[in-house]
Amino acid sequence: MLFRFTALAALAATATASNATGPYALRITGKDNADIDGFAAACHAGAGIEGLCYAAGTSLPPSVTEFYYNYTSYDAETGAPLQPGYLTYLLNVGSTDGPMVVPCAMQLDLTSWGSNVYTALIFPGLDGGNSLYQSENGTLYMYGGYDDSSFNSTYPTPIPALGNLTNFHLCYQFTGGYYYRSISWVTTLPPHNPSCEPVQLSFAELS
Repeated sequence: MLFRFTALAALAATATASNATGPYALRITGKDNADIDGFAAACHAGAGIEGLCYAAGTSLPPSVTEFYYNYTSYDAETGAPLQPGYLTYLLNVGSTDGPMVVPCAMQLDLTSWGSNVYTALIFPGLDGGNSLYQSENGTLYMYGGYDDSSFNSTYPTPIPALGNLTNFHLCYQFTGGYYYRSISWVTTLPPHNPSCEPVQLSFAELS
């Protein structure tokens, strides 16, 4: 584990300079409930694991959690970053060599095989991060892939697609080993967890 953290720490400068934008605050706004208007705060969810918990308030809190948007590639001709990217966070950890900074990426974690609600967790390392796109208005979304709701023995022509999805929700849920109001992704509506409310995620500039 020490070798893994050391290797990850060596990537920290790259993760925050050559292929990332930010830091940003992560804004959470309700799609249906206007009372949901705040920011994501990294909250302890286990050893080296963070959740995306809700902090109410339209003004940036004094100790706002800083997030980054790590791009996966660049335009070969212009050098401009290309989408998709990862939602990332820099985790301060202790080690036998002293404090170090570990880049971490958001992953959607299935908390129960009987639920359609995936908890958003931030794990050490960039491997396994879920790809996110950013729309022109700044909203984060995921490409939905195939729409299999009408599949049968006949090959589908044209192949139906779900398009771009913004299925982020704010739920009371077990976020790692703790019970928080935090961000999740709902695969199909309605959410199995009745406390889940649909929200938009977007980056906000830090002042």
